Amino acid sequence: MSVQDTQIPTIIDIQDKAILLPGRPQFWTSHHMAEFYQATPKRVVEQLRRNPRRFPTDFWFELRKDETDVLITHFAALKRLPRGVLIGFTHAGALALSGVLKTPVADAVSVQIIRAVVAMEQAAIEDARTMVGKLRTDTLRTKPIYAYIEIGMRQGLSLEQMWRGSNYPKWKLEQAARELRTMRIISQLPDGMQEDMFDVH
Repeated sequence: MSVQDTQIPTIIDIQDKAILLPGRPQFWTSHHMAEFYQATPKRVVEQLRRNPRRFPTDFWFELRKDETDVLITHFAALKRLPRGVLIGFTHAGALALSGVLKTPVADAVSVQIIRAVVAMEQAAIEDARTMVGKLRTDTLRTKPIYAYIEIGMRQGLSLEQMWRGSNYPKWKLEQAARELRTMRIISQLPDGMQEDMFDVH
């Protein structure tokens, strides 16, 4: 049977089955690996045990009974799991299986897993950037000097006018305005200030 004649899991299929539990890295179970690689769960675990050098301890782990109970309770597809030890495979462990499971789809599945992992990591990085950006923006907005500049910008005041109407040093207003510009809280600098090579557009 050729790879073309078999069903390769999609990136979405692989991502949707990834599991997160407190204190554990993101993982898939041996049953998921069997499904992806078109093998039996027993064979997946056998290859893990027979190739310890290919599977260091950060590539896999045995789930505790309470963790297995959580999975069986919350994931409908796992309700039929036989009772006993359940293996979790990290991203690296899932890829390592392609070297020991000689199924017709092993190479194609490992490529899909790589793509799924890369996409998940990129999404996590973007989420972190968004969260940090929002936190910084919210923090900036609570400082009186930044609120003062925002209000002045809405009123069309120049930097000189803001300075004369406040108790802030002129240099401090300039610094705060550039920070607001960098964070894209204001779209342009106040009149009287020049853009420079460090300003973000």
